[in-house]
Amino acid sequence: MIDEDFEDIDEESPAPFTWTALVLTCQNKNSADAFQKELENRQQKGFIDPNVLILTVEDPKFRVGSGGATLNALLVVSEYLSAKAGYTVINQDVLVNTRILIMHMARDFPYDACGKAFTALPVKYKDASCDGLICNIDMLIDVVTNKIAKNSPPGLWVCSTDMLLAIPENRDIQWPKDSDVVAFSIPDTVRYAKYHGVYKIDDQGFVKTIIFRGDYDDIESCARVDNLVPLVCGVVYFSNKMAEKLLSFHVYPPLDCCTYMGLDSGAHPIELSLFYDFMLPMCSDITEDQYVNGVDTVDSPAIADGTSDQRSNVMLARAVLWKHLHGTKIKAYVIEGGQFNYMSHTYPVSEHLRHLVKCPLQIVSSNKLVWNKHIYSHINQEAKVGEGTIVINSILDENVTIGSNSAISHCRLTKCIVGDDCIVNGLDLAGKYSWMVIPDNTSIQAFNLKAIPQMGTNSSHKIQILTILGKFDDLLVPMWKGTSTFCNVPWVIFFNRTGIAKEDLWPTEIEDEKKCILNARLFPVLNLENEIGLREILWLQGQGPEGSVKLLKRWRSSWRMSFQDFLSFRDMPCEFELRRELFFNVGYLYVGDVLLKGHYYGLQALYNSASIEGFSQQVLDSLDKVASTVTSPDIAARILVNIANVLGCMAKNQGGLRSGPAANKQWTRAFNIIKQKRPDSLTDGLKALAKERQNWLDRPADLVRAARHYEGAAQILIQQAVMTTKQFINTQDVDMPPIGVWIRADSPARVDLAGGWSDTPPITYEHGGAVLNVAILVDGLKPIGARVSRIAQPEIIIVLISNGEETNRLVLKDLSDFEDYAKPHAPGALLKSAFVCAAIVDVESVVELKDQLSSNYSGGFELHTWSNLPHGSGLGTSSILAGAIIAALWKASGKKYDTSSLFHAVLYLEQILTTGGGWQDQVGGLMGGIKVGHSKGQLPLFIDTTVLNVSEDTVKAFNERFYLVYTGKTRLAKNLLQNVIRNWYMMEPEIIHCEDALVELAWHSAKALEQGNFEKVGKFMTDYWLLKKRMATGCEPHAVRQMMKALQPHMHGASLAGAGGGGFMYVLMKEANSAELIKQVLSTVEGAEGSSVHTSTVCKEGLSVVIED
Repeated sequence: MIDEDFEDIDEESPAPFTWTALVLTCQNKNSADAFQKELENRQQKGFIDPNVLILTVEDPKFRVGSGGATLNALLVVSEYLSAKAGYTVINQDVLVNTRILIMHMARDFPYDACGKAFTALPVKYKDASCDGLICNIDMLIDVVTNKIAKNSPPGLWVCSTDMLLAIPENRDIQWPKDSDVVAFSIPDTVRYAKYHGVYKIDDQGFVKTIIFRGDYDDIESCARVDNLVPLVCGVVYFSNKMAEKLLSFHVYPPLDCCTYMGLDSGAHPIELSLFYDFMLPMCSDITEDQYVNGVDTVDSPAIADGTSDQRSNVMLARAVLWKHLHGTKIKAYVIEGGQFNYMSHTYPVSEHLRHLVKCPLQIVSSNKLVWNKHIYSHINQEAKVGEGTIVINSILDENVTIGSNSAISHCRLTKCIVGDDCIVNGLDLAGKYSWMVIPDNTSIQAFNLKAIPQMGTNSSHKIQILTILGKFDDLLVPMWKGTSTFCNVPWVIFFNRTGIAKEDLWPTEIEDEKKCILNARLFPVLNLENEIGLREILWLQGQGPEGSVKLLKRWRSSWRMSFQDFLSFRDMPCEFELRRELFFNVGYLYVGDVLLKGHYYGLQALYNSASIEGFSQQVLDSLDKVASTVTSPDIAARILVNIANVLGCMAKNQGGLRSGPAANKQWTRAFNIIKQKRPDSLTDGLKALAKERQNWLDRPADLVRAARHYEGAAQILIQQAVMTTKQFINTQDVDMPPIGVWIRADSPARVDLAGGWSDTPPITYEHGGAVLNVAILVDGLKPIGARVSRIAQPEIIIVLISNGEETNRLVLKDLSDFEDYAKPHAPGALLKSAFVCAAIVDVESVVELKDQLSSNYSGGFELHTWSNLPHGSGLGTSSILAGAIIAALWKASGKKYDTSSLFHAVLYLEQILTTGGGWQDQVGGLMGGIKVGHSKGQLPLFIDTTVLNVSEDTVKAFNERFYLVYTGKTRLAKNLLQNVIRNWYMMEPEIIHCEDALVELAWHSAKALEQGNFEKVGKFMTDYWLLKKRMATGCEPHAVRQMMKALQPHMHGASLAGAGGGGFMYVLMKEANSAELIKQVLSTVEGAEGSSVHTSTVCKEGLSVVIED
């Protein structure tokens, strides 16, 4: 019944493909610093291998082209690697056996303020350790790393970021052998290819030429038999040999002009394309005259549009490139079934909307990704979001309505209506307007700008510009053409409606052919008299009084900019920071929803991200705010453990182990307030914890200690929640036995065959639990017991016995002797707690102990207890002993009880004793036979049981095959319990999956046992052990693992009893009467020297309570 996710795998997985360096090129330093931070954040979150060198390289000059940017980036990364290797000059040897990925940031993008690479997508990582928006660059890094390049030899990879590129999961790249240059391609239609580059490929798979925006006949000549053509998709591989050759170009004039070294030497930069300058001379159909002189082939941009000097320099550069690159062949690799979608402002807005709402990358059905319409967003339940609309990193208040098939990204929306087929990006309406309407087919985008000298602004003056477009607008179509529109209407209608003139938008010296939306100064930035905002932008679209003179005057008196003007002034650090702040604001709201409503959603990934990105204090403040609203201890406990987890993240694994003591006196006041039984004690206690926490935030060690104390406080609240089970403890007064008569209680041990951990608070009252348990005799005996007698003296005598010998005797005469009853390690603490739980001693009473005893019982009690099992056996000793003691005390004090009351009394006692723990031990041992204990996920916690219908023959056969093996290893369950509770509160999907599987396994195992199917029972036992190991990492000592392996051929299944970590292992053997075989097998296992084999038989009677003769 266990799925493959939980298989026990010994073999190590093959090492994943990793890069030596990842380099991102961009156009200016302001952007470079912001991009570097973004990539470093991803590396810290584990999305990029920690050993990868990350560099963001500014182009040496604006527009050096993809070829020049590649050459400059290769030079810079080679410098870094040379310095790292100890060289004082650039050494080409550092490129040997390296894997370098150079990614080029595309040109400025008017449809997203952070550019094409960092356009956020409606997808998230599944089961990731950190949260974060997934952008196009993340998908590109993943597809190149894990699909295209994973089988490649070392070398240099170059990848553009101006595309959405997807490869189906089942498509593996068969690497072409002996290829120095490999160009990757995606097949598509001739129609789509008309606006892109196309490879013309010969019969051997080599590139003959590259056609860019060719005519229909040229492109069709590249078609395959399926009428598809191989598109240039922007991914190219160069072998190490070719990378060394490319690197050498930085010393060849005029190619050095493409690098920062050439610029620093006084050279004028030139613009060279990777595809049409560096790769074209490698194409077999291209002649030297065609390439160098630009005859009948694709011209470099500098040849086509540059000055005579620029054209001359490019022709000289091409001559050098031809000399060194011609003769090298480009191998084309066409990726069948792939998806290539170019992101360009040359397309209308509708194409970008399609990329978001119907993202082509969704063909990547990776088990690492989850695609969803609403990603990292908080949408009020009263808000209305239409079908097909995506919402990314946004907050929508209750009075928001969004139409269908729209894209909302990075927004805080309130009091607004957004129509169908809209794009709204970066808009913050919180508290700004009474009501706004964004009509259908409209795009509203916010861009944050750095200081603009022409406007007289300084670096501290933050500027935001809002833009508006229509879905069908094309930014580059000349305004005089009939197909040209703005806000979906022809320009003539726009001019008539607003009163704006052409001269307001374009200088008269610009010819009509070049007048378009891209360079139209449409968008107001600053007005000295009035604030400029969404209302003024929507006026351009047609909202407001038609021909409003007032709005027209305000628009004309404003400093206005075009897309072309302001895109180069984007404040990238500000853009990313605003998106980050919004992301965590969404997170704060999400935290409240999850914790208050008890959803099974994990928050640890958010806490990890907050620690990396500097938002941990804000998360703590948010948790404090949520905590201030709670009144129930179970929810408060959940919040406190989450605060502890945030503190642990802040320590960054530097402050020691999370599990540890939590009784520092500085926290005592807060703990005592929480323990008080007054209406405001919970609220006041949580405030006291938060106040004390401020003293523990400076050092990792202090943060970890603070986290331990928060978990300690949570444990108090868990105990309070579980103590509601007291209402299910019912006793009736009966006659007490005479003084001097001994009451004896003997109990079997128990083994848990399936379902353990699901009985542990808080798991059991939040999730529900079921445990298949068997009451057992160990070597034919009941190993756990207690005896009690009334005595004439008004005192209590407790005697602890081990292996038949008295080990400790305490005489309790005053209530002060009970002060340590709740301290588990105090002498006789369990026995003292039993007197309190059995209501014989009232520790809160002002009446002295002797007077309590004399008044109620005409004397005192003498109690003896024993267990013949080793400490940490895993057989439920302490809980079963508690049950035996309470049963004997109730009998001796004149109380009649039922088994259910006894179960709940033990659970209550363990909360008094502060040891925590669940209910399976007392159910398994105190109630005889084979049964399933179970509880619902609710408070108050009620324990129920189902007795199995197992035949006598099955029980007999089970007894003959079921053995206990004492491993000789001491079990340390306390830390295991702390870790499991912590992991549960993290609500990671794997833990939820484990708990579901544990409960399911208990019932399936029970059915198999009723059927007498030992093979299934054994398999389920082994499955159960795998689940236990998932729940409590580190619970399997190496020696135990070896013992199980050695016994595997002879057994149906095995598990460590209880929490694991040591103690007893139980095995279900294939053959009856196999004790000697087990001993023989274990004698050969290293580490099993201290082990011993014991018989284990089903005890049908359970706990027996009798009056001794």
